[in-house]
Amino acid sequence: EAVRRLSGLKTETSPVFNMTTQFGGGKTHALTLLYHLAQHGPASHAWSGVRKILDRAAVPSVPEAATAVFVGNEFDSLSGRGGQDGAPIRKTPWGEIAFQLSGKAGLEVLAAHEEQMIAPAGDVIRRFLPERRPCLILMDELMNYVSRSRKMGMAAQLYNFLQNLSEEARGRDNLVLVAS
Repeated sequence: EAVRRLSGLKTETSPVFNMTTQFGGGKTHALTLLYHLAQHGPASHAWSGVRKILDRAAVPSVPEAATAVFVGNEFDSLSGRGGQDGAPIRKTPWGEIAFQLSGKAGLEVLAAHEEQMIAPAGDVIRRFLPERRPCLILMDELMNYVSRSRKMGMAAQLYNFLQNLSEEARGRDNLVLVAS
């Protein structure tokens, strides 16, 4: 379904996948597969098993997609990510995702939202999503982030962001959000 949706097909697809299985159920492995397929696009066709995915999806090719990965147990909103490596610092999940998808320009769209640590609405999200390009957003270990961030109010902001991002995904032909 994800490959179909990235290809621009809406029939028999979903824009949002909520992966809920028990510990050790393969969620991270599935996210890793999607990441590599989207990053390599047509170059992945020679890999073992990809032909089966393409046949099942009824598409000729895996599209190369703009990809963002947020891993909740590896992201700390107090210290943020970046800064010391020359990249701008990101302190929110939406800032991290915007930066991965659209670089500094994507992060600039969210400057006030980053500073105030407030989730962006759909109109702002639309401005940092790549235009005319398939887009895959992978979010893993969200409950870890939620439980650690509840005290500072980021849990509620993450819920708002996920709701707004899900609505944006529904409105686009080639945007897929996968969360676990």
